Amino acid sequence: MSKPSRAAWLQAMLFLPRLPATPLPHPTVYHEGRAYIYACSVSVVGVAAEVYVCRRITEETGGTYGVALNETHLEQLLLAHSSPPPATSAQAKAELVRMGFPQRSTEEASSAVFVGLEARLLSGNYTCPRCKARVPELPCECHICGLTLISSPHLARSYHHLFPVPPYHEDSKERAEEAAGVLIRQPAMRDEVPTSTGSYCFGCLREVSQPGAAGQLHLTLRCGRCKQVFCFECDAYVHEQLHNCPGCEFGGT
Repeated sequence: MSKPSRAAWLQAMLFLPRLPATPLPHPTVYHEGRAYIYACSVSVVGVAAEVYVCRRITEETGGTYGVALNETHLEQLLLAHSSPPPATSAQAKAELVRMGFPQRSTEEASSAVFVGLEARLLSGNYTCPRCKARVPELPCECHICGLTLISSPHLARSYHHLFPVPPYHEDSKERAEEAAGVLIRQPAMRDEVPTSTGSYCFGCLREVSQPGAAGQLHLTLRCGRCKQVFCFECDAYVHEQLHNCPGCEFGGT
């Protein structure tokens, strides 16, 4: 059996063996054959002694094999497999998807749509640009010609997944004070920040140079592109909900 290249693997498997032995007859041939059939990359994270069978499988299928030394190391090994491996150029083949952008009719009399495949009468006034059939809602697949129908807001909604906002970098305490213009050289006075000048979050305009209830400065993060300062709450909102940096969109360099 010839060994396929790593570019041929389309799936991945992760095993967590507990015992350093296996009762299967000829396990190497059996497991390697299964892996070749399903064309998947096998990775193993062990919590006992290293097993030759597991090492052989990972080497032949292009996976990784690690044995946890302690609980912290086990967590690191598992988190290393939490993200999918990057796709190679041979895996990510470019395929064109034909889509249509239907027009919405303003005629109320033509708002009824009959879906013949499901034998239902629905309300909707979108017209397929290919076959001119009526469809009830977007996004959907035309029930006549099978064309994928979407609107421009639907397409723009998935755009940010292709270009995510880079993570902000946490400012050091010295840099936060320097940005506020109140850098104090004495370590004993480092928490005594004056209130005459301040540094503000670019997102919510909250003053982040003021010490909190415990006398400590607020956590500030800075965008690597526009160099604007953001608080912790705005950082979470930008990366989880907004998916656009306000400083970069505003024209920051």
